[in-house]
Amino acid sequence: MPGDTGCLICRKQAGKEEAPPGGYIYRGTHFAVCHAPRKIGTAGTMIIESKRHILDFEEMTSAEGDDLMGLLGRLFPAIKQTTHAERVYSLAMMDEVPHFHLWLIPWKKDEPLRGVTYLASEHNLSSTEEVEQAVRSIKRAFDRSGGSLLPGRPEGGSSKVGQPHGHDSGEDAKAIRRMVS
Repeated sequence: MPGDTGCLICRKQAGKEEAPPGGYIYRGTHFAVCHAPRKIGTAGTMIIESKRHILDFEEMTSAEGDDLMGLLGRLFPAIKQTTHAERVYSLAMMDEVPHFHLWLIPWKKDEPLRGVTYLASEHNLSSTEEVEQAVRSIKRAFDRSGGSLLPGRPEGGSSKVGQPHGHDSGEDAKAIRRMVS
């Protein structure tokens, strides 16, 4: 439950600030998911916001960490599928808004910039219509993924099939959980 009335994210989740473009695609026990403001992020840039007013991973409970991993397992494929991104960058700084929020930024193969250079660059901003279409598409893909960590797999399951560069998403999730715990 949002708690700090001076916090932009707490106020936004309480409906006291302008709604994010396309609204929230998910509101769970620990997190809410929305699109980034159109003037900051390109179409498909999503933000996971903690519902509890916490600063960073250190303040998360185990339940919040588990919930976050499940969300990431559903959002990454949804963003990739709908934006045709090769990768989804994640960024959490909590500098201007000291409330946990994790940016998920699609990166397409034809983009000449990579990594932090890409993140620091000015991107071509998307139109309102492009953002709203991306939100609808990501929400559909996210909803289809249900409760499993990855679409078509049992809860907690992993497979190297379809995983680029031999990555095992189950092992990645376990490593991230260890960092959060």
